[in-house]
Amino acid sequence: MNQSDNKDRRTLIEKAAGSLMLLCFGLGSLAFLIAIDRAEWFAVRPASGVALAMANASDKYADNATEAASAASTGAFRATQGAAVGAN
Repeated sequence: MNQSDNKDRRTLIEKAAGSLMLLCFGLGSLAFLIAIDRAEWFAVRPASGVALAMANASDKYADNATEAASAASTGAFRATQGAAVGAN
């Protein structure tokens, strides 16, 4: 009789564990579907005023560096498109 009680208890624990895992999977899927609908949740935002200032400064530097690089490259490109040096 003791052996059948252990089997019943084990079966009950296995059913409960399976149900709990299925519930966790369903809740995880629901959380994922909610999260992908709200992309702004994944945006990295500065946590303080100092971090905000550094982020703004780095953005301005990146813009200036891009402009400077494009101006330098177009100048060099134009110089190679002209007549050769000493061709006169």
